[in-house]
Amino acid sequence: MQTPIPSFKKLLVATDFSASSGTAFQVALNLCNELGASLLVLHAFEYGSVVPPETGGQLIAIEDIYEKARQSLNDLLTRAQQVGVVCEISIERGIASPRILDKIRSAKIDLAILGTNSLKGFERFVFGSTAEEVLRKSPCPVVTVGPRVFNAEVTVEGPIVFATDFDRSTIHAIHSAASLGRLTKSSVHCLHVVPRIVGRGGQHSIIPEVMNETLQRVVSESGADITRPICVTTYDDEISNGIVDYARKEKARLIVLGVRQASMIASHAPAHIAYQVISAAPCPVMTVAFSSPSHSRSVQQLVSTTL
Repeated sequence: MQTPIPSFKKLLVATDFSASSGTAFQVALNLCNELGASLLVLHAFEYGSVVPPETGGQLIAIEDIYEKARQSLNDLLTRAQQVGVVCEISIERGIASPRILDKIRSAKIDLAILGTNSLKGFERFVFGSTAEEVLRKSPCPVVTVGPRVFNAEVTVEGPIVFATDFDRSTIHAIHSAASLGRLTKSSVHCLHVVPRIVGRGGQHSIIPEVMNETLQRVVSESGADITRPICVTTYDDEISNGIVDYARKEKARLIVLGVRQASMIASHAPAHIAYQVISAAPCPVMTVAFSSPSHSRSVQQLVSTTL
């Protein structure tokens, strides 16, 4: 069955009014202007709406916070309108991750944008965070703006880097990379990272050539519309470091990864690699979640068919 071409006409950005959410909002505005897309700005109000009588004036205090949140949303609406983005705002009471996922589904969102400020501890970011829950369960691609993305107001002219380990669950993401590349007139670099130990010794000099041919085959078999994709194999002991270093060197505007929908606690290494990339990347990271790894082909199978 042919994979449908992704559309990016309706974007959602979730905000808690933190600095990281501010950066994510600017990324969302930039994308909307490039893609000709509309924007929905969502805030999940996580304070309880009902309090017991003995708390006295606490209900009034909560409603004051609610009104301040609504005013902050109105300020973001004004900013979007000032740069010509068609925008609406929404405030939903409840825990952030289910409210965001519900809105993505009900509003038929094509792309969601989140911010995260988790510099203090990889585990704190991975397990149980709003970003983890949303990008793992979202029916649409999710752009996560990590803590090292500082220049959101600058238009990035670099390539889109699609990184793959050749698992079919990650290869699906190439269609989103291709579609964004076409719409933003960005080149697409297809990247595979090989452990350094594999590349040691002259007998392995053929590996980059084989891997690059395999990447070319992945693009061809996927049916993704990429004009002259740049296929690159690089070496690093840590896959996430290899991806981030390549993105930094090429001044990438976006990294694209495929992730499995299983819980990060239960899933395999590539899912953890996605979080390591998000935490360290100098640019936003788009993840595309897929549920079934059962039809995946190993790197060895793909390389053997290339040879």
